Amino acid sequence: MRKTTAQPPPITVIFGDEEFQKSQALARLLDALLPPGVDRALAVSEYDGTKPEDQGGPTLAAVMDDLATLPFLADRRVVVIRDADKFITAHREKLENYLQSPAETGTLALLCRSFPKNTRLYKAAAATHGQLVECRKLTTRGLIDFVTAEVRARDKRIDYAVAARLVELIGQDQGLLVGEVEKLCLYAYDRPAITANDVSDLVGLTREEKIFAVMDAAATGQLPLALQLWHQVVATDKDAIYKALGGMSYKVRAWLTAHQMAADGLPPRAIASKIHMWSRERELGTPLRRLPPARLKRTLAAIAQLDSQAKVGARSIDTGIEAVLAEVAAPAS
Repeated sequence: MRKTTAQPPPITVIFGDEEFQKSQALARLLDALLPPGVDRALAVSEYDGTKPEDQGGPTLAAVMDDLATLPFLADRRVVVIRDADKFITAHREKLENYLQSPAETGTLALLCRSFPKNTRLYKAAAATHGQLVECRKLTTRGLIDFVTAEVRARDKRIDYAVAARLVELIGQDQGLLVGEVEKLCLYAYDRPAITANDVSDLVGLTREEKIFAVMDAAATGQLPLALQLWHQVVATDKDAIYKALGGMSYKVRAWLTAHQMAADGLPPRAIASKIHMWSRERELGTPLRRLPPARLKRTLAAIAQLDSQAKVGARSIDTGIEAVLAEVAAPAS
């Protein structure tokens, strides 16, 4: 939530779990308070709230002095404290007192993860016409819309399914998604749209996605292909062997979830989107036919047993994974 006013805010609190949104909100604040001709080196003081006071971290005295100091060659001075949670906790009451009579030419900008609305400090900030900007991680649909908008802002197009695939590969971090959009738009500089092939060529598969491809091949009965893909994974990423069981378990649980949703009457398209297989609903049919819930639960138990045995040196993870893949690929008994 953001509260705006015609007067410069004495305090701005930018809070939440989405760092990209927070950085954008701070940039907008600085642009609004400090015109282009202002030397920000003279008008902005920044503190890292993770540092202790004896290593340059914010002290209450230094912050109050900065806010009270008249700005030089500017109308306003801005004091920014990043990762301000500890600072707020340590000085909450004194910050409340400060807001009863804030500096006329200073704005305090606090960037933090948590700023509960039921606290006196939140209410004091709102009462002084402060800015309160909450930055939450987007839902999957929101992230897809975000990618689409970022691509459109660069005068290109991207289909919903392609944007969904990018989100599936990169995850929830909006900053990382913007970076990938930048690269993709440059990659497709002479074409009007970003394609699925562009995403495949430039973004590629994460380690987990490679494991998912191995499991998909086994689930469709293609054991030679599954083993070939698995050997490629190990050859290009030696650490993958120690992380593979988690990816395999995730995939099996996704299929179990798909079975449950199908039993509840959801259509394939809705099921595919729920288990991160946007626009790939046609691929669901084969593994669900070949791997009923009881068989999938046995596979999960086999993966758990392999993990336990490998941790005590009783079994090789590599050969154990091949055995699990053979079991998944085997015809239904």
